[in-house]
Amino acid sequence: MDPFQNTIISPSEYHEAIQNPSARIIPVAAGRAALHTEAFRERHLPGSVFFDMDVISDTTSPYPQMLPSASHFAASIGNLGIHPDDVIVVYDAFHVGIYSAPRVAYTFRLFGHARVHVLNNFRQYAQLGFPIETGDMQPRPKTEYPLHVGDSSRVIAFDELKSLIQNQLEEIQIIDARIPGRFKGVESEAKAGLSSGHMPGAINIPLAAMLDESDAILPTERLREIFERAGVDGRKPTITSCNSGVTAAVLDLVMAEIGMNVPSKRIYDGSWTEWAQRVDEDGLILKD
Repeated sequence: MDPFQNTIISPSEYHEAIQNPSARIIPVAAGRAALHTEAFRERHLPGSVFFDMDVISDTTSPYPQMLPSASHFAASIGNLGIHPDDVIVVYDAFHVGIYSAPRVAYTFRLFGHARVHVLNNFRQYAQLGFPIETGDMQPRPKTEYPLHVGDSSRVIAFDELKSLIQNQLEEIQIIDARIPGRFKGVESEAKAGLSSGHMPGAINIPLAAMLDESDAILPTERLREIFERAGVDGRKPTITSCNSGVTAAVLDLVMAEIGMNVPSKRIYDGSWTEWAQRVDEDGLILKD
């Protein structure tokens, strides 16, 4: 039995559930070892395992943190000691708030893990005085995690997206979570030489607009207002994008949380990093 009713859970809900768990709950720290190892050594949820997004990814791709193959995901999750019937609670480092956790949760769900949640957020959890651990995370005994083919209906690749934009743009909507300056094309991208701007027809809902002052995801009603004000159409198939496919998953998560049941919802995995490097025709990168 899943102790949580919603995908996004509060620190109090998590703390209460682990007191008398109805199922095994595995806290999964999300991030990149190069950036977040020290932060998680300083504090993490007791019993955590670390999902390294640079390792559990397609390491052969020229683009960062692309989705892993089904076999690589299964092997990696087995190495973390996770069973398919575990309840997964993903969270970001204390100083981050919300960033990578929705992407990791999305990846679990994509490969068939049923009970997956996002803690909103670890900073608030720690500030409320709930139990934490310090030091290295202790490994769990390895498991034989089953292989599930990823749900291809939840992902879109470059060639299909390019075709949709060129031939059926009025029938879809694209939502981009990048910061406004880069979306508008007035601020440089982090990657040297990469053009800023946006795809034709794209709507900008930056990550920061979905978070409060403690970098936690806003309440549902506030989120609904933001999406309505941005002009998101609940009747159109939707593609979410960002810089590298990470915060696109925040858009995906929030749309589910607010009950925006669009006909289809897909993440563009390569996102702007791939798009800006691969488009070779005029009119596919716009600047305001």
